[in-house]
Amino acid sequence: MKILAAVVIPPHLSVSGAVTAALALSEAIADTQQVDIALMAYDESTSSLGKARLLRRRARNPLRWTRGILPDRFRTLFWSSDIPRLVARGAYDLVHLHNPIPALELRRIARACKRAGVPYVISTHGFVEVAGGAGSYGLRGVRRVAWDWFVRRPFEEVVRNASRLLALSPEERPILHRLGVHDDDIRIVTNGVDAATYDAVPDADLAAFRDRFDLPKPSAMDPPVCAFLGNHTSNKGIDVLLDGFCRQDLPFLLVVGGMMKPHNVRYDDYASHRDPGCRQRIVFTDLLEDREARALMRLADLFVFPTRADTLPLVILEAMASETTVLATRVGGIPYQIDETCGRLIPPGDPDALGQAYRDLYERRSELSRLGRSARARVESRFSWPASATSAMAAYRELVSD
Repeated sequence: MKILAAVVIPPHLSVSGAVTAALALSEAIADTQQVDIALMAYDESTSSLGKARLLRRRARNPLRWTRGILPDRFRTLFWSSDIPRLVARGAYDLVHLHNPIPALELRRIARACKRAGVPYVISTHGFVEVAGGAGSYGLRGVRRVAWDWFVRRPFEEVVRNASRLLALSPEERPILHRLGVHDDDIRIVTNGVDAATYDAVPDADLAAFRDRFDLPKPSAMDPPVCAFLGNHTSNKGIDVLLDGFCRQDLPFLLVVGGMMKPHNVRYDDYASHRDPGCRQRIVFTDLLEDREARALMRLADLFVFPTRADTLPLVILEAMASETTVLATRVGGIPYQIDETCGRLIPPGDPDALGQAYRDLYERRSELSRLGRSARARVESRFSWPASATSAMAAYRELVSD
């Protein structure tokens, strides 16, 4: 079977959980099938990813010249590529679509599949955010109208015409039903994680991370090390995270990873929140390399992810693989990832609930190690890329004979 995995993503957002998941799943599938991965990028190149062929396709945006004039979020909707041409001439048996935005490009690829008579399936990365509509991003007025025309309508057309929807968790079924998808067309193909990667974090990397950000060595007398890793945007709950901790009267060390976005967050205000008497401190790392992100996960006692809208965050699985207890929100597929044996769930958008959950865990911090070990066991038993590849192949074979 010859498969094209089409990763639909603006080039400047290619470092994301959805892209990581798409590449990892495609690489696992390529162990038994012929797989090309087409990824929207700034520059064109061909390379290998395991046994898969990775085709970076040059993406274009007619609005690039409007940088600084139009909002980045609006310009992002108009990236396009030649992936539809790959579909037309590639003699593929099946196309697997990943990521819903830019939805106009997603629709172009889906329509190319229809013209070529090639069935396509789509994984539900980002579906919770997009299906939640403009409300997920707090859009109003003209921005809400733009969302309707350039995101919602093309997205719903692609979903409507897909041969199969590959949901990341059973919790997405109600969302897919509201989009008009029948149960018969839904299959569960969840995210995975290579847990062994998080066993092999060198001591030198841990020490370098501590030194770079002036973090203390572990001590029973120190407050828990709390970590966040993700986009510094409202939909990821960055405001809830910071407000929830700044209202605390308990000790904490909060390390906030991810690219800093000064137009979204008043970093100086929060970075100055340092109370030596109460032992409170917030550290912003800015963008981290992969080895630094793994070091952060291993150093953390608690991973905090108060997202307002997410499908099945890969970063939560990475924290679990690192034996780190998780405090997250009850949205999307997160309840499928986390239960009371390995973490805590709170309502989205509620800094007071976050603060109370932290207090509860702080008062029982001797149990954090046990919860972290349970998180690791849960990942190993339920979330692996080889198992996800097997599930995806079962869905493919319903549509295409080997």
